[in-house]
Amino acid sequence: MLFRPLLAAALLAGSSPALAFAQDATSGGQVPRPSMSPALVPTPVSAGAVARPQALPCPECNPKKQFWQAFGELMIVQAVPFSINHFVRDAEWADVSPTTWLRNLENPWVWDNNKFVNNQFSHPYHGAFYYNAGRANGYNFWASSLFALGGSLMWEEMFEVWAPAPNDWLNTGLGGITIGESLHKLSSLLLDNTKTGAARIWREIGAFAINPVRGFDRLVDGKMNDVSANPPDWRPSKVQAHFDLGGRFIEGEGNSPSVIGDLQLWYGDQVEDVTKKPFSVIRGELELASNNKDATSGGTINTLYFRGNLGGKVLDAEGSSHHSVAALMRYEYYNSKVLEYGSQGFLGGLVSRFGGQQPGSFHLDTEVLAEFAPIAAVRSDYYETAEGRDYDYGLGLGGLAEARLIWPGDGMLRFRVRSLWQPTLSGFNGYHTQTMAVAEGRYYLGGRIGVGGSATYYKRYSDYDDFANVSVDGTQFKAFVTYAFPRWDER
Repeated sequence: MLFRPLLAAALLAGSSPALAFAQDATSGGQVPRPSMSPALVPTPVSAGAVARPQALPCPECNPKKQFWQAFGELMIVQAVPFSINHFVRDAEWADVSPTTWLRNLENPWVWDNNKFVNNQFSHPYHGAFYYNAGRANGYNFWASSLFALGGSLMWEEMFEVWAPAPNDWLNTGLGGITIGESLHKLSSLLLDNTKTGAARIWREIGAFAINPVRGFDRLVDGKMNDVSANPPDWRPSKVQAHFDLGGRFIEGEGNSPSVIGDLQLWYGDQVEDVTKKPFSVIRGELELASNNKDATSGGTINTLYFRGNLGGKVLDAEGSSHHSVAALMRYEYYNSKVLEYGSQGFLGGLVSRFGGQQPGSFHLDTEVLAEFAPIAAVRSDYYETAEGRDYDYGLGLGGLAEARLIWPGDGMLRFRVRSLWQPTLSGFNGYHTQTMAVAEGRYYLGGRIGVGGSATYYKRYSDYDDFANVSVDGTQFKAFVTYAFPRWDER
C-alpha cells in the first residue's frame, strides 16, 4: 500500500504539461494476434467456416468507481507542492498548523494578490490534477467536478497560512474542471488499448505527459499493458487540428515583430455534437510568442484556451440547416503586451449550421452566445501590489458572435466580434469594457499545408472612480504557414 503514494509523488512531482494530438480519430490499429490475449482465442467453428476471434473485453467502457484511490491521489496532489514549499523552500505561507486551520475557518476570505501567471495559469492547471483524481478513477464529468472544487477548497483552508481567497478557489476549481476534462479527452484521443509494442508504449507515454494523474492510474492498475477494446467515447465524431508558424506585428511604438507558434484543436462536430455529453465538443488553443515580455506582462505563453459543451437541445435539424441551443464552459488566458485577461466562464445561446448536408460540401457555421464569468481578471492601469498583482478582479458579462465559412479540402474564413463589461470587485473601484474583432483566413494546398493570416482589433476602456479614465486600443496582424492534421477535409 505504501508503494502507490511514493510512486505517485515521484511521478507527479516530475510531470509537466504537454500537448500532443493523435492524427487519427478512429480506434485504429490492428487487432493483436490470438496469442496475445486469452480474449482473442478463436471460437470453435464447423468445417469449412472461417474462425473469427472473440471480441475484446472493454473494462473501461463502464469503469469501476474507486473513491479511496481517488481521494488518496487528491491528497498526493496536495502534498507534493506543499511538501516542496514547506520542507525544501521553507516558504512562509506553508507553515501551517491546527491553529492556522482554525483561523482560516473563522476569518473572512481575502483576495489573493499573486502575479497574473500564478493566479490565472498555475492555479487552474493544478486544479486539473484535482479533477482527474476523480475522473481517472471511474467518476463522470459532474462527480469529478466536485473533486476540483473540493480539492481547491481544502487547499485554501488547510494548506496555506494566508486567509482563503475567493479568486484562488474559483480559478483553481472552475479552471480545473475545464482544463481537466479537456486533458482527459485529449489523453483518450491518444490512447489505444488495442495496440501493442512500441506503438503502445509511445501512446502511453504521450497520454501520461498530457494527463499525469491518469497516467499514474494506468500504470499502477496495469491498464498500460492490458489489451482491450477502446470505449466508444474515446473517439469523437471528428477531430481537426492545425499548427501555425509565422510572425506577429502589433501596432504601436516599441512593439517589435514576434515569432508565433499556434496549435489549435477542434474536437467533435462543433454544431451537431453540442447537445451530447459534456465536452463532446472542445476547442483548444496554445499560442507561444517571442518578445512577449515587458515590465507588466508574463512569459512565452501568449494564449491558452479551452472550451467545452455542457449540454443543449436541438431546435431544428430539418432541411439544409441545423440549429441548437447550447451551454458551454470556458477557460481563457491571454498574456501579451496588448492584452492581459483571464477568466473562468460560461456561455449559452444559439449554434447553427447552414448547408453542408453532403460530406465535403461548403457550409456556414455560426454562433451567437451570451457570456458570464464568475471570476475575471483584466489589466489595471493603477492597481499594483508588492506581490506583483497588476490587474483588477470582477465579474464578466457580455456576448460574442462568430461565423465560420468552411470549404472542406480548401480552407476557411472566420469572423468574430466580442464585447465584455467587467465591474471591479477587487482593485480600484470602477469598471472595464473590452471589445474585440477578429478576421482570419487560411487556404490549404491539397488539404494539408497552407498559408493564412489574421487581423485583430482590441479596445479597452477603463472607468475609475478615483483616477483618470483610460482608453487603450490596438491592432495585431499575423501571417503564417499552417499544417493541418489530419487533412483539411471536413470540420
